[in-house]
Amino acid sequence: MPKKPDSRIAKFLIWRYKHTSKKQFINILSAVIGLLAGIAAVVLKNLTHLIQSLLDGKYIGSYHRLFYFIFPLIGFFFVILIIKYVIKKQVGHGIPSTLFAISKLKSILPQHQMWASILTAPLTVGFGGSVGLEGPTVATGAGIGSNIAQFFHLNQTSRNLLVGAAAAAAMSSIFKAPIAGIVFAVEIFSLDLTLFSMVPLLIASITAILTSFFFFGEDVLLHFPADATFNVHNTIFYALFGVGAAAVSI
Repeated sequence: MPKKPDSRIAKFLIWRYKHTSKKQFINILSAVIGLLAGIAAVVLKNLTHLIQSLLDGKYIGSYHRLFYFIFPLIGFFFVILIIKYVIKKQVGHGIPSTLFAISKLKSILPQHQMWASILTAPLTVGFGGSVGLEGPTVATGAGIGSNIAQFFHLNQTSRNLLVGAAAAAAMSSIFKAPIAGIVFAVEIFSLDLTLFSMVPLLIASITAILTSFFFFGEDVLLHFPADATFNVHNTIFYALFGVGAAAVSI
């Protein structure tokens, strides 16, 4: 449970209660969370790409292909050492651990959730592990949102909202897709789609994607050409493709 605030935090909370509304305060925190989640996504991507470039570069040389089968094991070994001697606590499994915290722990995530994946995920992915950065990025963002909400002693509803905003910000930052990030947060975390909840989600997502643009420019995680033009006669095939994708996801 959130700890009792010390005198300085208590004074700030009293000042906040007198001078700002709850909605305004949530919106301000959403911008802060979006910035931090965006920076976390940037750090995760840069560390992962750094490790990949080192393994593919001159340090391994022309024989690096011989090590492709053992690189994931090496990365896994490093992750075990970091968890055992640095983090020294259980590290959650990305999105499932966040969902568990929302449903069972009242959106209270431990402090190490804010940085544990930043240490472990780049090693796992950079060394060729069969995972992606989406889950660790969302888990890191959720940890940031939860701990900021706990720091300011917000109630469970506000914690849920800020965790969802952080998750939306993380997805928006890593894929540069703010609408997809918002839809992801609403669907996965079962947030109520109201004006009160939409504004923080938008603020966090836009702040995160601006942060990502600041560091990466127009570079995107997944590159694909969009040379074909829209043909109205193919609409039925687009619809069938959407139905098929939905069926596979279920």
